[in-house]
Amino acid sequence: MLLDKSLIPKVAVEKMNQIHDVEIDILNKLYESIEKYEKNESSLEEIEHLFEEFLKDVQEHFSFEQGLMEEYNFFAYPMHKGEHDRVLMELDQLKRKFEKSKDPSLLKSYLSQIFVPWIVNHVQTMDTVTAHFLSHFVRD
Repeated sequence: MLLDKSLIPKVAVEKMNQIHDVEIDILNKLYESIEKYEKNESSLEEIEHLFEEFLKDVQEHFSFEQGLMEEYNFFAYPMHKGEHDRVLMELDQLKRKFEKSKDPSLLKSYLSQIFVPWIVNHVQTMDTVTAHFLSHFVRD
């Protein structure tokens, strides 16, 4: 396991918590598949499939949050969206490098060294503030 869900704080909007949990599950499956691949116990195709699933999930996660922020005129929307856009750009660059190299170690390194610290911090800071604001409008 790359990331224990207990390290991701719960926020004031339950749907956001559910989205975070699903994303961590996909992240962990992808990471475990990479580790199995290193032991010849998994295929490159499986990693590619899980990476695509992860990318799609991250895009949907960000889109959901941004939709709520826009709908309820969240004061820090431009900053929060900007952070999402930055990460999506990083992931797009990673995808291109991976497609060329077919080297899962690129994914492993990014996920463990960049994405995990980022997502933990992002939920602790931006998502917590955003969810607190949205909780006044959104009922789960």
